[in-house]
Amino acid sequence: MSDAITPNPYAAPTSDLQQTPSNQTPSIEEALARGYDFSIGELLSESWSKVKGTKGIIIGGFLVFYVVLLAATFILGGVVGIFGALSENLFLVFVGEILISLLASALAYPFMAGINMVGIRRAADQPLNFNEIFSHFGRTVPLIITAVVMMLLIYLGMILLLIPGIYLAVAYLLAIPLVVERGLSPWQALEASRKAITQHWFKVFGLFLLLGLIVIVSAIPLGIGLVWSIPLMVVAMGVLYRTVFGVLPTAQ
Repeated sequence: MSDAITPNPYAAPTSDLQQTPSNQTPSIEEALARGYDFSIGELLSESWSKVKGTKGIIIGGFLVFYVVLLAATFILGGVVGIFGALSENLFLVFVGEILISLLASALAYPFMAGINMVGIRRAADQPLNFNEIFSHFGRTVPLIITAVVMMLLIYLGMILLLIPGIYLAVAYLLAIPLVVERGLSPWQALEASRKAITQHWFKVFGLFLLLGLIVIVSAIPLGIGLVWSIPLMVVAMGVLYRTVFGVLPTAQ
């Protein structure tokens, strides 16, 4: 008696071309080459469905950040004011104010990168953690360089007939998260964001114009609506990022 299984001659034919889902995240080059597309309505609808579970983390993160920032600037401002009064040196006060502004920037960009990463994690259905917001201060230097170069280029574009500045302001929207999520250098992140968004610049512009209007309208009734509209904008940014570049899996 043979254990061999004879194929059923009446079975439906099978194909070796089975579609196997790929869990691999494309490289930046692959993402740019493959292209992408999205519907503003569908992206907003998905983003709204994912807002639940993010409001506490995002709004709580903003509150903690601004309390820390206000406390730090208040203390440093007081110290600078005391030393300035004792020494009667206006130059010292001026330098102190510049240093306080630089400190605020040094804190702001890693914080905003953390907020972006919360939206990206939510878009990719990855676990959310409040600590994510404050986990990227180790990349403060490249984030500040990215922001400074981005602002300089945007301002230069604004001076040159305005339109180039508007174009770059939209095209660089994904640069900050690229520095954190993919570890790109400032210039690599700026160029990757620009090349990707340029593929559908007007659609991305329309998306964030609509989101901006939603945030403005939601702020009218005593700002209560911001509890929903700000997380919506953060998650929408994450969904756009995931659509364009994909999201690397979290470390186990």
